[in-house]
Amino acid sequence: MGQITLKDIRKSFGPVDVLKGIDLEIEQGEFLVFVGPSGCGKSTLLRMIAGLDKPTSGTVEINDVDVTQVSAADRGLAMVFQSYALYPHMTVRQNLAFGLQNTKMPKAEIDRRIADASTMLEIDGLLSRRPGQLSGGQRQRVAIGRAIVRDPTAFLLDEPLSNLDAELRVSMRAELSALHDRIKTTMIYVTHDQVEAMTMADRIVVLRGGHIEQVATPLDLFNKPANLFVAGFIGAPAMNLFSGSLENGQFLCDGRVLGTALRLQDGPGTLGIRPQHLILADGGALSGKIALVESLGIETVLHVDLSEGGNLIAVLPGQAAVKAGDQVAFDIPRDKRHLFDGQGQRVPV
Repeated sequence: MGQITLKDIRKSFGPVDVLKGIDLEIEQGEFLVFVGPSGCGKSTLLRMIAGLDKPTSGTVEINDVDVTQVSAADRGLAMVFQSYALYPHMTVRQNLAFGLQNTKMPKAEIDRRIADASTMLEIDGLLSRRPGQLSGGQRQRVAIGRAIVRDPTAFLLDEPLSNLDAELRVSMRAELSALHDRIKTTMIYVTHDQVEAMTMADRIVVLRGGHIEQVATPLDLFNKPANLFVAGFIGAPAMNLFSGSLENGQFLCDGRVLGTALRLQDGPGTLGIRPQHLILADGGALSGKIALVESLGIETVLHVDLSEGGNLIAVLPGQAAVKAGDQVAFDIPRDKRHLFDGQGQRVPV
């Protein structure tokens, strides 16, 4: 079992409120990711779950048992830190065994768990080495192995890949996802990298300023952001957002009609379109001059200065035959529009 329930979790450091009433159900066996900008409270929330910090108010339950006042050591959780926190004077085997030895576990059981974890993580040949003799990726595997041997109720991972280079991060993302598929244990993962969140999570919790903005699957966050913050935060490049007003079913921005037959009361609003969904079209609703072209091989990113003011980013498939200075125009597909009311909340289009 690995069901975790957070009820009205609040945390203050002096006059500063870091968490402002978090309610969340984490299901058994799911891979849940906390994502958000720096200072949003995601690492603090993970520490509340781990027991490394106590909430100012609210309760933490694991498998329907209130563990709010239970110490970290007695919660049955395993944490993997950004810094790995390996003992430099110990071998890999000793690092894996240390926590189990402290619980007085029989040697035969310790050896079995180390053998299983080292085979799973492909670190069998590293057991006699010390951390200083390992690469970054190998040290990360050992840190994860140290968590696995404890057979925890849930794994808590605090930005575990942030110290790795870009190529290794990609491979380690795949390894962590495959590991979760094999062991079927609840994983709660903190990251500031939305690519990690989108590629690994069953569900994503988007945090801002100590509040939860939205909890959803990666594709639901991308396709149906609940508000302007989520719309602008999820997706790379970020969603193009146009402030304007709705009048008689038409969305108007700087004199342009960017959408019609929209179901929203007249008044201020914002229309969004993802860069990947814009379509090059003569006489399109949005036109301007290309300021910058980023040719990435599989796609071409255009930075466009709009004729009526403002700018947008468009992502075209393949290697588009365009250059800086070209005049271009784009259509906005009806089924790809996102509309937000004057309070920044999503409304049907």
